[in-house]
Amino acid sequence: MSSSISQAVRELAEPKLAEFTAKLIPTVDPARILGVRMSALRKLAKKLLREHPQEITEFKAAVPHDFQEEDLLHVLLLNEERGFATWHAEITNFLPYMTNWTLTDAVSPACVKGRNAANLPQLERSCLDWMLDDRVYVQRLGVVVLMSLLGTEYFSPEHLRAVAALAGSDEYYVRVAVAWYFAEALARQEHAALPWFALANSSGSTDSPGLPAVTLRMAITKAIESRRISDELKAELRQIRSTLPRRS
Repeated sequence: MSSSISQAVRELAEPKLAEFTAKLIPTVDPARILGVRMSALRKLAKKLLREHPQEITEFKAAVPHDFQEEDLLHVLLLNEERGFATWHAEITNFLPYMTNWTLTDAVSPACVKGRNAANLPQLERSCLDWMLDDRVYVQRLGVVVLMSLLGTEYFSPEHLRAVAALAGSDEYYVRVAVAWYFAEALARQEHAALPWFALANSSGSTDSPGLPAVTLRMAITKAIESRRISDELKAELRQIRSTLPRRS
C-alpha cells in the first residue's frame, strides 16, 4: 500500500534538517517538511522501483501527498520512467502539485537521455508550453527543463527568446530560473547567448536581445561564478554589470 511508502519517508526524517530546509523553501508550510536528505530519497526511489513497483503506482495516485519529501519522491520516481508518453502524462497530472523550486529543479527525465534522446523535440514542445502557463512553478519548470537541450543538436536560439519573455516576471522564482538559464546558455552556447547580456529596451520587447536590469544582474552574477566561462568573458560581464542601474 502507498501508506507504507509514506511511512518509509517519515522514518528518514531529521528534525534539524527540517528546520534548515524550511528556510530554503519559505513558500512551503514548515509543517509539511520532514527533513529528509535528497540522497536518502534517491536511494529509497531505487529500492522501490526494484522491489515494489505496484506500491509505486498506488503512491503516485495518492495525491496530494502530506509532505514535501513525498512530493520530491514522486518526482524522482517519475524521472525513471523510460517512455516519454507515459512520463509526460504523469508529469502533467502532477503539475498542480509543483509548488516550489525544489520540485521543479528535481525533474530530470530518463526518457530523453542517452538512447532516448530522440524524444528531446517532444520535451522541447512541452517546455515551451509550460512557459506559457500562468502558474509560477510550471513556468519555472519549463525554463529549468529546457536547459537540458542547451548542449544538444535540438538547441535553438529561439529558446533564448522564449525564456527572455519571462525575464520581467513579477515572480522571483521565475526570474531566478531565467537568470540561471542564461548563465548556462552562455557557458554552452556562447555565440547565441552573449547578445542577450545587455539591458533590454524600456518597452520590455524581446525583438532585440536584452534582459531587464534585475534579471540581467542575476544572470551575470551566476555566469561569473561558473568555472566554464573564461576570465576574459567574465571581465566583459563585470563591465556590463557596472553600467546597470543601481538597485533601488
